[in-house]
Amino acid sequence: MFLLFAITIICFLLAFTARATNFIVDLVIRDSPETRALRAESELTRRELSRISMRDDYINYVKVERKLVAIDAKLNESKSRDAMRRKIYEYGFQYGTYALASLGLVIISIGYRYQPVVVFGDGFNFEPFGKALSFPTGVSNSVSPVCWIVVNNLVARAIAGYLK
Repeated sequence: MFLLFAITIICFLLAFTARATNFIVDLVIRDSPETRALRAESELTRRELSRISMRDDYINYVKVERKLVAIDAKLNESKSRDAMRRKIYEYGFQYGTYALASLGLVIISIGYRYQPVVVFGDGFNFEPFGKALSFPTGVSNSVSPVCWIVVNNLVARAIAGYLK
């Protein structure tokens, strides 16, 4: 019974890792303090610019506008650094989870290859697929861990594909 649930959970974890990664990274990674400060400064400068009349005080308007352009350039640079940091965490978490879960499936498939996941009674006849379903176990009317991993991966990825 352990193999039945462990393999199913790991396969569904593999299928939904991309969605979970986006959710977790959104919770963990926020804008840097520099980006937040530049956003606030940009907003204040925009308000200041909106209070100045271009016709009445053109020189002051141009100075504030140049200041706003410089702040926006710094803000865009800071946003790109934040986006790069976010992608690094996103890929690291996503592919780290893929690697650990896949390693777990490989260990299960090698370590428990002769132990059936599910054994059905004599009332079930899986011919002509019986030997393929129970391949390295040698137990008739059973499902091997390798077959269970393949089936669960197909089902989990199909469900994940439908939910996108």
